Amino acid sequence: MCSEPAPRNWLLPALALARATGAPVLACVAGLRHVSSEPFTLGFAPPAPQRLGLVEVAMLADFALGGALRRRLGGTRPLPTLSLTLDLTGSPGAGARTLAEVGEVAVADGVGTAAGVIRSGNHVLGHCGAAFAVPSSGSQAELPWDRPDPPELRSGGLGELTAAERALVTTARRADETGRSWCDQVISEATADEHGTSVLMPTEVMTNRAGAVQGGVLFAAAARCGAPRDGTRARLVSGTMRFLAGTSAAQPVVLEPAVEHTTRRTVFTQVRLLQDGHVRAVAGLVHRR
Repeated sequence: MCSEPAPRNWLLPALALARATGAPVLACVAGLRHVSSEPFTLGFAPPAPQRLGLVEVAMLADFALGGALRRRLGGTRPLPTLSLTLDLTGSPGAGARTLAEVGEVAVADGVGTAAGVIRSGNHVLGHCGAAFAVPSSGSQAELPWDRPDPPELRSGGLGELTAAERALVTTARRADETGRSWCDQVISEATADEHGTSVLMPTEVMTNRAGAVQGGVLFAAAARCGAPRDGTRARLVSGTMRFLAGTSAAQPVVLEPAVEHTTRRTVFTQVRLLQDGHVRAVAGLVHRR
């Protein structure tokens, strides 16, 4: 359990890093950091006080896979995610160092692909893969974890927190009571279940550099919605999300689950994410009870 000041002491410098670099807030909050350039590897900076949940793991995979491609294409190259896959045998161990290590990448005809291994401590936790669009032009600020010498975490000059940032501090304090990671708690509190569907109310802390809801957030929200609703405990073992269009943070996101098949222990589900009546993303999920 974290002491009362711990979330704020960690969050203020993380928010300052997000403001200074334009990097996604929740990835900064998770403590995403560069670990190695050969092979390209990202992890989480110690001593972050929070647990690691599905949002953190999904963001770790997404940014590690994209970062490996940007290492080849240039650090400022925008790479819209087309699809993201996670295959997991378990959850990150408490206190274990969790990493995403990316091997070879491929680029051709305006598309880039990458695949990697997710490690927790001395064990392989699973694998990840993604496909990205590779535009012929455009530029974005370099992400702080794409390079081995990121800016230091400093909270000086942060000024007045926005309403969403203040809510994030409060949510982080509540996460210990629920046993969730800070970012998983953010998604849980922003989601309401209504008549078999779920509705996510995005906030500014959930966005990427383009102002759309970050892919790892959408992935985790879909996995939460697609989990069995019969009261049994289940964990995600496999999921692939296809991103059809950007998801605005200014409107609710409706998540519609459809159970495709069930066995005694395994549930196969598809979740559609809609905004303003249009499908923005689709996830195919496998949960194990």
